Amino acid sequence: MLPIRLSLIGLIALMTQAVASPDLRHLQAFEGLRVARIELEGNRITKDHVIRRELRTAIGRPLRLGDFGADLQRLDNLDIFSSVKVAGHARDGEVDLVLRLRELPFAVPYISYDITDEDGLSLGPALKSVNMLGRDVFVAGYLLYGGRTLYLLDLSAPWVAGNHVSFDLELSRVERDNELDGFQEISYEVSPRIGTYVGDHGRAAVSMSYMRVEADRSGHTLSPSNRDHLVRLGGSLGYDTRDSWGNPHVGWQNEIELSQTGGALPGDGDFWTTHVDVRRFQPAGRDRTLVLGGLLSLQQESGTDDFPEYMDYRLGGANSIRGYEVSQLGRTLRGRNQLLATLELRGPLLPVREYELLNQTADLGLAWALFADSGLAWNSRSQLEWERVATGVGAGIRLLMPIVDMTRLDFAVSEQGDLRVHFAVFSKLKAQRFRFR
Repeated sequence: MLPIRLSLIGLIALMTQAVASPDLRHLQAFEGLRVARIELEGNRITKDHVIRRELRTAIGRPLRLGDFGADLQRLDNLDIFSSVKVAGHARDGEVDLVLRLRELPFAVPYISYDITDEDGLSLGPALKSVNMLGRDVFVAGYLLYGGRTLYLLDLSAPWVAGNHVSFDLELSRVERDNELDGFQEISYEVSPRIGTYVGDHGRAAVSMSYMRVEADRSGHTLSPSNRDHLVRLGGSLGYDTRDSWGNPHVGWQNEIELSQTGGALPGDGDFWTTHVDVRRFQPAGRDRTLVLGGLLSLQQESGTDDFPEYMDYRLGGANSIRGYEVSQLGRTLRGRNQLLATLELRGPLLPVREYELLNQTADLGLAWALFADSGLAWNSRSQLEWERVATGVGAGIRLLMPIVDMTRLDFAVSEQGDLRVHFAVFSKLKAQRFRFR
């Protein structure tokens, strides 16, 4: 175990202070000139105000390339354009700026997939719009079958008022064989969330959710009816300085979330949940990025029988500790609380660029990664022992794409020397927050 843990220390030594930024060298001759016009080209669907509200560069003020580069990055973060390019034209001591935008498809029907270590692969039809009504509103519907049956409607409106006041809503129905807990599970969830920016980098949100969990046999729910009704109310504070949301190279992404879950009916649960999520993206050379992440999750029940077993954390798999199967490690390394640490070194194989097929465009890239994961799950203080910490290391490939940020193929080795292959959607640091993982 010691050599694996020392490998974490060795990777930290690779950190440098290089910072990536958009290449605006072709505009250097216009630095300091008064901006006369900012023209938009190519936004056939996207409303002009959705684009212009991201721009700090203003007509009548001097052009500052540092500020303008940040404007372009904010447009890229919208995840509705396959490319954002800019041209400049000098005129009478002033400069006209032209933004040339290429939009992602407005709506795409396709075959979607979902992969979790608990349930395996699920496939089915999906319909997704990343820019509904031209207002940067994301709407998607999924019908997936296989490892689990999933019906999901997902909506995200990231800026509906004020300083990025946002609204998110998720509606889902899941039917699956919960092998680790030993019952057939049917769950329904409704989860609305309202968020806002606090300044440029602060984040705040309030959320609630209603979840109904049904079991096909007794002894697995808090309610003797084999049906639990759980209502959760919570809030979060965050700090986000990432340079890029899809493929960060430098910055912090931190969040503290506190929620209270109670039963909609007597006897259906009463417990508090706290998440402390810290992520640092640190340049490690011109193109490489060192990612350090830590997640502490605490679930404290109010009484002796107020916490449902299906909310336990079970470690192992692509989204907690790679190198182990959750069906094996998760049977012993489990509990209401968890602590996960992740270290990844990433670099490009094929830099993100725009591709076109049948008059449709998308920005895609391919990257490599070296990683190490460690973690512990527990119920009581007596289980907080160094010997219970599990660690895995490995290497993998990431397909970088819009919306889901990446699909991962990882090859990982446990402390016992066992090799595991993991395939998953979303970054590991994002997916480890999900209930199904």
